[in-house]
Order: sequence, then C-alpha cells, then structure tokens
Amino acid sequence: MSWRVRLPILSLSGFLILPGQPKPAPSPVTPAGAVCRAPAALGNEIVDLQPTGSVATASGTIELKPLMSPFGVSVTPDGRYIFDATINVKNLPEPSSLGPYTVWLVWVATPSLDKIQNLGVIKPGQPVTARVDFTKMMYIVSAEQTAKLDRFKGQLVLVGRSASARVQNLAGCDIYDEQSRMGG
Repeated sequence: MSWRVRLPILSLSGFLILPGQPKPAPSPVTPAGAVCRAPAALGNEIVDLQPTGSVATASGTIELKPLMSPFGVSVTPDGRYIFDATINVKNLPEPSSLGPYTVWLVWVATPSLDKIQNLGVIKPGQPVTARVDFTKMMYIVSAEQTAKLDRFKGQLVLVGRSASARVQNLAGCDIYDEQSRMGG
C-alpha cells in the first residue's frame, strides 16, 4: 500500500500582472441603499383640468415631473416630493366675458384649502411652469381682477386633482356619517 499526501494546489494566476497588460477595471462596490433612485411609480403624472360649467369648452392638463437631483429625487426639508408643473390650458374666453375680471390665474392648493399658492397668469398659447411640493394637490383656474392675489376670489372655471388627492379617504366626511344624515 502506498501512501500519498495530497496537498491542495493554489493558483496565483489571478494576481499575476504581466508587463504591457492592461489592469482589470475594478468593479464598482456600492453599499446597499447608497444610491437613491426615483421609484418607478414616481414618473410623470398628467392631471386633467375639468370645466366647472361656467366655461364648458375650456380644458387643460398639468404635467407633473419629479424634480431630479444628483441624489435621485428632490424633496423639501420635511420630506415632500418637489415637482415641476407645466400647465397648458385651451379654449378660455377673455376673462371680462365672465364679469369684472382681467386675468386668468392658475392655483395649486391642498384639498382642504388650508394652503393655496398662486402659480401664475395664463396667457393664450403659452404654458405656465411652476414648482409645486404639496403631497395632495388640487389645481384651480380662475378669472380674477388682478394677478397679485394670495387666494382666489373670482370665478372658478377649471379644476383638477392629483392622483394622491383622488385617493383621499372620504370615510370621515359628513356625507358618509350615519348620524349626520339622520339629523343627529
């Protein structure tokens, strides 16, 4: 019987770099979670503006694009996403046709109307661009006497709601409350 000692053979060829040979490119090492990307669901959103009845032929859209940064998406200091909004409105008559109004304004507000922001004057054939950062957004187009307002006061002609505002839970509203409907 013959006894052999089996020793493992180690190869060092992976460490051998011959002169004149290019060095292999190092593979990027990224710690888990170090790269912040916009979630797939955070693509562009199109919000349709619907007429309220006073100007039935008017319509519009608002395109919301997440504001990108070198770190992914941009957020406010308290964590709300920031969007670039492009507002296109068509078929609006002269504001004076509805009363003592001189300009069309577009607004963004929270659904409860506790925060309202004037996004600018609508001029025929020109989109309005603005930056918005509410979590749930409602858009309003109104005929106003002046462009320098903090809240809408004139006639509302178009309204639209972002997807996040459309999925708001209405269970706490009076219309769904049994006691409110029964007078109690």
